[in-house]
Amino acid sequence: TQSTWVIYFNERRRAELIRLIFVQCKCNWIDDRVTVTQWNAIKEQYKGCDAPILHEDRHWKDWVCNYKAIARMLAQHYNLYSTNEWEIYLIERSMEQMRDILRIVCNIYDDKQDLAKSEYVFRERKGVEMLKVLMKFVEEDGVSGNCFGLNKKRVTMAEMMFTNVCDTLRTIVPRTYTDMPQLEEMYCNILKRCPLVAKWIRNRPVTPI
Repeated sequence: TQSTWVIYFNERRRAELIRLIFVQCKCNWIDDRVTVTQWNAIKEQYKGCDAPILHEDRHWKDWVCNYKAIARMLAQHYNLYSTNEWEIYLIERSMEQMRDILRIVCNIYDDKQDLAKSEYVFRERKGVEMLKVLMKFVEEDGVSGNCFGLNKKRVTMAEMMFTNVCDTLRTIVPRTYTDMPQLEEMYCNILKRCPLVAKWIRNRPVTPI
């Protein structure tokens, strides 16, 4: 069986959602983690695109790029998305909120803030407010029993993304994470529904983001 290569650095950031989708859907894939030096040596063959890169010889033409587009394509292919316009809106609304939260946290990490400063900066940049809005989305949409609406029988890429948000918050702004126990509750509920994802999280390379 032919494998799909996910080419990215040894961190979660833009690639982790793609990895989690492959894990959840029991795909045959290779987690190809490269150094910056290795990436600089091969990136020209990808026409200036940023990592992550997805190589798949069977379904796509040689390779594809853009982490958002890749995630949507995979989620649609593996039934972690929707064809219903309202459900797509619910998924994308939560996805964009989570991307904005992760952007703040990753910027804090890149600025090499100490832990106390990180918590302060996260609040100053409206990170806590954005988390509260995200949880309101869950309260509005979770009446069906799923974290972001839809139905009880399946999860979506939004639930996959949420686990990465929680793991990143726990590392960079742990006090904020602890102060919102509903985050951990939902995180645990998702992992109970997705044991393969839970196993991946336990065994994957340990990185701060």
